[in-house]
Formats: sequence, C-alpha cells, structure tokens
Amino acid sequence: MLKEQIGMAFDSLRANKFRSLLTMLGIIIGAGTLVAVLSLGNALQSSVFEQFIDLGTRRVAVLPGDPNAKGARNVPGYGLLSIQDYQVLEEMAAQRPDLFRLVVPEVAISTNVRAGTTAVQALLVGTNEDYKAVQTVPMLAGRFLTAEDEAAGARVGVVGYLVARDLFGADEEALKAALGRTVEINGQPITVIGIVGSNGGPFSTDGRVFAPVSTVRLRLIGNLDLPGRGLEMSSILIGITSEQIVDEAETLIVSALRTSREVPPEAIDDFSLNLPTQALGVLAGINGAITGFIALVAGISLVVGGIGIMNIMLVAVTERTREIGVRKALGASDGDVLGQFVLEALALSLVGSLIGIAGAISIVLLIGLATGIAAAISWTAVVIALVFAVFVGLGFGLYPARRAAMLQPIEALRYE
Repeated sequence: MLKEQIGMAFDSLRANKFRSLLTMLGIIIGAGTLVAVLSLGNALQSSVFEQFIDLGTRRVAVLPGDPNAKGARNVPGYGLLSIQDYQVLEEMAAQRPDLFRLVVPEVAISTNVRAGTTAVQALLVGTNEDYKAVQTVPMLAGRFLTAEDEAAGARVGVVGYLVARDLFGADEEALKAALGRTVEINGQPITVIGIVGSNGGPFSTDGRVFAPVSTVRLRLIGNLDLPGRGLEMSSILIGITSEQIVDEAETLIVSALRTSREVPPEAIDDFSLNLPTQALGVLAGINGAITGFIALVAGISLVVGGIGIMNIMLVAVTERTREIGVRKALGASDGDVLGQFVLEALALSLVGSLIGIAGAISIVLLIGLATGIAAAISWTAVVIALVFAVFVGLGFGLYPARRAAMLQPIEALRYE
C-alpha cells in the first residue's frame, strides 16, 4: 500500500510539472543556499586562517604588564621586559624544541627617519635575523638583517613599504634604487640594505624600519637599559611549532616568567601574552556569525517554501474533492487519504531539496575552480537540508492532508 501511495504522490507531481516546480522553488532556494553557504563558509574560513598563519600567527608575543596593577611587585618598572626575560625564554625554548622554534627580541621606538629634506614618522624596531621566521617580511628589494649585522653593530636598516614610499617615491624602480642610500635616524646615518614589500594586515611591517638590536642600543637610541636588568625589550616573540599546542606553550611561558621574575603565587602576572588563538578566535567568531546569519535566512526560505507547499496542497484538496469521495466510497480509510496527501507534500519538499542541493554542489565546485579556494562540500549541511526538508514537508503537509482525510464521502461526491 505504501509503495502505491508513493507512486501516486510522484504521479501527482508529474501531472502538474510547472505548478510543482513553482511550489518547490522556496525549498530549492533554501536548501541550495544552506548547503552553498556552509560549504563556502568553511572553505573561506580555512583559506583566511591559512593567510593569517602566513602573516605570523604561529607565534606568541610576550608584552610588558602594568607595573602599577594591583598585586604586582612594588618595584619601579618591574612590569617591563628586559634582556633577562629574553634569556629565560631562550633557555625554555631550547629545552622544548617540540613546542618552540625560536625566540626573537623586539625593541621598538617611535622616531623620525630622514632622507635628504624628507622626514617621516616610523617605528624603529631593533631585532635580529630570526624576525622573518615569526612574521611575514616580503622583501621587495635587497636583504633582511643577518647575524653578522648584529655582531658588528652595523649601521644598516631595512625599510618598510610605506616609509620607503614616503622617503623615496612610490615607483618600484625608485624603491629598488634606494638600496645603498643613507637615511638618518636621530641624526645617525644608516645604510638602507633592504625594502620590505607591502603586507597590510594585523601584523603589517609597512610603517617600520628594522635595524640590529645592538645598533639600536649602542648607536641610535640611548637610555634603553633598565636598572640592574639590562636592555629593555618592547616585546619578545616566540615562534611555536603549531596552533594546536598554544595552551601548553602558554602554560610553560607563564611558569618560566613568573619563576624568573619571582612573582608571588597570589600576585597577578606582571606581563601579558598575545596568543594566536585570540586573533583566530575573533576571526572564527565573525565568520561564524556571518555564516549563521545567512544560514538563518536560508532556513527562513525553507519555511516560506513549506508555506507554499501547504497552500498548494490545500488547493489540491479542493480540486480533488470528488476523487477523495470516490476513493472513500470504494473503501479507502481516513488513514489512506491522510497518508497519500502527506506523501505528496513530502515528495514536493524532498525533490525540491535534492534539486537545491545538486545546484549548490555545482556552484560550490565551480567557485572552487574559479577562485582556487579548496571548496569542499559540507555533507553536514546536506544532511541538515534533507532533514529540514522532511520536517517542512511533514509539518506543512499534515494540515491539508488531515483536511482531506476528514471529508465525508457523500459530501465529497456532491462537490462541484
């Protein structure tokens, strides 16, 4: 009996092909949008995450804390970072190469950079050759700093894109021609050995000038030492092996610094950490909110499609009143009539959902081929779309089906 009812349901769809297609339109759009949005959303999130990783999210930044925060030790400037902290973290990283790749110093000071009569404000960053291993530094021309530059305290600098553009001009040839030229920082001559290409974003180097730590400390900027603690660090960058070990790395870093800085157990940290999970978490939240909103709109479209199905099924009940009367007169039960119309509504919803899913898969694959994004079909979204379609078909088909089942045979046969 069920097989016959299913066959009759699909016969009804074929008998009114155009009307059936219009009825399914809302379901097609809703199911297709749901699958396409969730599939492309996952692919886009993965792609953006990879770009963030390339920009430097496989690193933890240790930053100064608030020396006046409640619970911190009552020592002037204690919340600042120094070369002693850098050395402690180097020892920690050497003991756990499975977690840490390297430790990089940063001594950053805002200053003027002058070339001839042109001067611009820039962030002078004292660092070493390992910096490019924890942050993206796309060299447009020349080279980055080396260990030899650090050892010799060489008067050399690598200029970020925006600083170079303002000093030497926006033309690429003019930027390349700047190699070997001399710029002044705090009145001290520095030879340009490299130009960094533009890399906007949260870790941009565009407004920076890089020089060896020893050069910044001894030749360019004075008074950088903390009393009894050595060179003051603006931050310390720690390269990690993977985003999956961030929590373990954080625990080790905090423990090492609290121990070396003799922070009492009851006191708060007098330093802070900038973790890659923070940036990635914000990004994931934004992406999830956008994807969820569009998926909600797709769900609303499915509900609207269900209302369309209910409307057409009510029309079908009216049009087929005499047919219902004949079937009941020949012995069909209320359950038989109910089942027939529920199956017709379910068939409309499922077929519409399958058409939408097929269209969405085609669109996702085409977009993946056109853009190069590794777009994979979200089979979870496919299952959700099908399950939702079943509930929509049953939910909005039940009332018209029940109305058909409740018709009295004599009244139905009399209907004109």
